[in-house]
Amino acid sequence: MTGLPEYKPHNLRIELATRRMRGPLIAGSHPRRWVGWAAGLPATVLTVSLLVVPMVWSVVLAVRARPLVVGSCLLVAVGAVGATQLVRHRTGFRLVFLPIPSGLVVAGLWMLRSALGWDGSWAYVRTLLWVLFGTVLLALALGIAWWGRDSRWSWWPLIVPFGISALVSGVAFRLIFQYLADRFGIESIAAYRVWFMAMLGSAFLWTWLGFVTGLFRAAIRAIETDPARSGELTRGGRPLPVRLYVALRPVLLIVGLAVGVAAARVFDVVLIGVPGSMQYQVDSATVHWWRLATDSDIEAGVATAYGLPLAVLVGYLGWLLQHDVRRHRTSWSSPRARAPEVAWQPAKPLRAAAVLTVSALALVPIVALIVATLRDRDGWGFGAFTRMWRDPALLRSLETTAWVAALATLVVVAAAVPVAYRLAALRSDRPAAAIAVVALVVLSVLPVQSYLGPVDTFIETYGLSGTRIPLIVLHAAAGLPIAILVLRGALLAPPGSPAADALHGLAGPGTIARRVLSTAGPALGAVAVLEFIQVWNDFVIGLLISGAGATPWSLLLWGEARQFGENSAQLAAGALMSAILPVALLLATWRRWLVPGLTGGALR
Repeated sequence: MTGLPEYKPHNLRIELATRRMRGPLIAGSHPRRWVGWAAGLPATVLTVSLLVVPMVWSVVLAVRARPLVVGSCLLVAVGAVGATQLVRHRTGFRLVFLPIPSGLVVAGLWMLRSALGWDGSWAYVRTLLWVLFGTVLLALALGIAWWGRDSRWSWWPLIVPFGISALVSGVAFRLIFQYLADRFGIESIAAYRVWFMAMLGSAFLWTWLGFVTGLFRAAIRAIETDPARSGELTRGGRPLPVRLYVALRPVLLIVGLAVGVAAARVFDVVLIGVPGSMQYQVDSATVHWWRLATDSDIEAGVATAYGLPLAVLVGYLGWLLQHDVRRHRTSWSSPRARAPEVAWQPAKPLRAAAVLTVSALALVPIVALIVATLRDRDGWGFGAFTRMWRDPALLRSLETTAWVAALATLVVVAAAVPVAYRLAALRSDRPAAAIAVVALVVLSVLPVQSYLGPVDTFIETYGLSGTRIPLIVLHAAAGLPIAILVLRGALLAPPGSPAADALHGLAGPGTIARRVLSTAGPALGAVAVLEFIQVWNDFVIGLLISGAGATPWSLLLWGEARQFGENSAQLAAGALMSAILPVALLLATWRRWLVPGLTGGALR
């Protein structure tokens, strides 16, 4: 027999291949490689010019003003990374050297406490408590998602708070806790300190718990209904929390980064939710830095140096989260073939009642805002809402915020796609891919304190203050790293698969665009929605670099909060008005884009 072996089982002609048939159809370099480099240039320019260069300049200013702070941060960073690496590679020989990096961490923290002073150190202690609280929130959300994974529509009220800004959350919970304080007769300063800490924690929990739980629940349901992966959650040998962590690591990366950064830089809710006389006793490192940065009698380098430990903290957390995830070579966001439908089983009555109770409690802050709006100074009515609706300053601020959010979202999506595509095409086992992922993770968690100072100086020097351009480009630069991470995760494919062959093969811009839309369509929608909501609800960037001609709505609302008691009805009305658009956008895209874009799998 001289021809190729052939088989015809069941009238199906099968011919054995004599050579390996996989990989790109055409080998070699792309004849139009410069197109890819040019497409990635906008993202590179934005991140380097507005994040990397200002961050380096901030370090230079910090070295000049507070060299002890910079040195102690360096010791802590080197020691923490070294200790983590030794623990990960558990061998008797390596663990012998563990006291060395641990000693560097202890020495760095001792030097840092002396350099920051009493008030600055305690602000960082409270920030560490916030990060610990965020970690507990992630664990709690993971447990609730597993326990209530059979519940369906009762989760919708829990998702709504994520579309509401921290500033609005501060208004709502301040109204609730002030009312309860009057009812309980709280009068002492110590009791009020504990009371406002509880208020801040409740506001943070309200904002994030439903969103995180919803994503975890969707990811669990997607794994359970996938025949190839369902055993990951039921296979014995390891405790259930460990199995959940291993199966959901890619989703935990994105969600953990978002929650960790939000916990480390709690800012908005403190400024509007806590009276000015109490802010010094419950502030975070971000609020303390803001006071230093806005004090004309303090050198700019002092405030910059104070923000460096926060950058080290969140950078280390981001690096810690991404370590295991970068080993994954499969996409967690790309659409998959729909698994066989599994009949939905109704939740047990007790479990359903508990979920419904929690969902009802999630609506209490919104009800409080509605009641405060209707309870005007002239009696019950719609007077406060009418005044805010007719206020030209608020309408102008909402229009400005909409333009800034829309244009920043457009820039982020357009600039992130080419870079994500090129990074997804890199071999996962090459150093370039690992370095790129680490750099993106660090940049995505970079605190605003690391780069806002030099950027603000540049804006004022060249007369750009009061325009929308600085807000647009800075928001776009800040949102690019996490957008690239999400899109890269959506475009990844198993080595040797047809999707990987298409990713690494030669193609023109039109073919690449079709590949991105077919593979990462939900992830594109998720990136756009999250970026728009984040920019719409932003307060800290607008507070520091906006001017009279480009005032976001959050600054206008914060100005009204200076007379909180007299303006509570108008504050509540403005808060409700500002929350309508992001909440509607969140609910409209939750099942179509956000869930499949951030967790993967078919919609269920």
